[in-house]
Amino acid sequence: MRKMLSSKSMIILTLLLTLLIGSVCAAVYYSMIMQSTVTVSGAKIIFVAGADYPSGSSMGTNSTWVRLALKAYPNATLIYDKPLNVSNTDAGASHQFRLRHVSILPASGSVSVSNFTFINFVVKNTVGTPQGSFNYTVPSGDTWSTPSPTSYFTLPASTQWVIYVETKAKAGANTNIVANIQISVDVQE
Repeated sequence: MRKMLSSKSMIILTLLLTLLIGSVCAAVYYSMIMQSTVTVSGAKIIFVAGADYPSGSSMGTNSTWVRLALKAYPNATLIYDKPLNVSNTDAGASHQFRLRHVSILPASGSVSVSNFTFINFVVKNTVGTPQGSFNYTVPSGDTWSTPSPTSYFTLPASTQWVIYVETKAKAGANTNIVANIQISVDVQE
């Protein structure tokens, strides 16, 4: 009986040691090193206030963000012909950019949404030809229809294009209802 117990104990001890050695071997790893150099430089594409830059709007120090103070009138389309320009500051190369939805408040489901008809951002080239539209609409009720990202636009070197804006509120819309829209202008250098 004693021989059998010690034999079983030895087997269990051997098995535990084998597992311990196996787990120690599996924990072997190595490290690789990556180094980066990051240089601060000016943006190639920036915002520039247009001829119809709305009163109350503000632009960031480096012209890489802007807050447009837009209005919408009930049952009338309000047009901002040249509120904002997108400028390629690179004299030697074209660069691409697109418009992409980030957020909108109030969110769908809020009764405030039903006061709007549309808020449309249109990218126009130097001769005024529309290149693409980025339209927020309220087709019915209190739900926003948010646009998909535009295709990338190629902005030639040393050129400015206009972001034209049209807004419209529903007939009988309440005053002082605010929509806060955040749009990303994605740039490919």
